[in-house]
Amino acid sequence: AVQAHLEAPGVVKDEAVKFRNDWRDNARKSARQHGKHYPASITAEKVGDAEWEVGPDSALPQGGMGRGFEWGSVNQPPHNDMGQAIVSVPDRLESAVKKWSENLL
Repeated sequence: AVQAHLEAPGVVKDEAVKFRNDWRDNARKSARQHGKHYPASITAEKVGDAEWEVGPDSALPQGGMGRGFEWGSVNQPPHNDMGQAIVSVPDRLESAVKKWSENLL
């Protein structure tokens, strides 16, 4: 039980980082020159034992422009980089948790 408690946060971290990386990859393709700093503003930050927050960090260059890039504005259509990246998260997380739990047995 102690081992499970110690390993569970790592499973969540790995999946949060994969989600962040997928989101960044999508943003690199869609942001082009006008959003060249936006992909790097997408971070994964630990906020609890097994809880992570993924998204643009407004303290980083172009991080405050996440809403405009994701949902569009009067100047550009929505990029939907996060929406495309999050589609695979549930299945991938479920698979990772299943593999982790099977290793406990």
